[in-house]
Amino acid sequence: MAVWFITGCSTGIGRATAEAAAAAGHRVVATARRPETLDALVAAYPDTVLAVPLEVRDDAQVAAAVEAALTRFGHVDVLVNNAGIGYFSTIEESDPTDVQEVMDANFWGTAKVTQAFLPHFRERRAGHIFAVSSIAGVRGSAGLGYYCAAKHAVSGFMEALAAEVKHLGITVTLLEPGPIRSQWIPSGGKNQEIMPDYAPVMEPFWTRIHALPGNQPGSPAAAAEAMLRLADEPEPPMHLICGTHAVTQTRKKLERLGAEVDRWEDLSLSIDRED
Repeated sequence: MAVWFITGCSTGIGRATAEAAAAAGHRVVATARRPETLDALVAAYPDTVLAVPLEVRDDAQVAAAVEAALTRFGHVDVLVNNAGIGYFSTIEESDPTDVQEVMDANFWGTAKVTQAFLPHFRERRAGHIFAVSSIAGVRGSAGLGYYCAAKHAVSGFMEALAAEVKHLGITVTLLEPGPIRSQWIPSGGKNQEIMPDYAPVMEPFWTRIHALPGNQPGSPAAAAEAMLRLADEPEPPMHLICGTHAVTQTRKKLERLGAEVDRWEDLSLSIDRED
């Protein structure tokens, strides 16, 4: 049985993954900013689940959480970077403080936790690193500019990491889901002060966002099951696009990108020349 270290376990995909891993007999380090939210999980699996406080933006807490995991279980096999927050606003109307929080939690938090575990995985020549990104890390979306920026950063970071560590026996997988039933929308920061110039785009956006909570097609439990399956695969994918919406949007992005490359290929190739 493996040892799993999972961030953001109070709700959503993180909680579902901690529960699924524990139920499957794995040992689990479940982390959350408020570890009391994990009391029921620890009570259900007192010998195999360790609850650890973790604010992924805090360097000291990251170091302490890694040390607690290794002290309790001796090693970690699977890291799941799940912790993150949402933010909903046009780019022009975004608040700088909110933007910094989104980048710190969603990108820098993932980067900090991952980097903290790399020496351990490298020394063991083993480890599987999951990062829960988003369809927002595959294509940009109006109203989610800075959230998309953070998730694109996660995706680029993990792709680069995969190229660096594959020969060391370390595997990297990105989950890129569409709408998942979670607290992402209710708990995410929102700026609904719409400038008239943005109303044609943002009014339909807010209608969709307000209608989504509780109606998202994606299941946190299904995402957790997917990670448990991939952790046992000898050759798991670099990208797992999760859900119908995400698959559809990814295909549209690939079609648009391919069409642009074809249309502008002559101009693109003309850049390589000797002046």
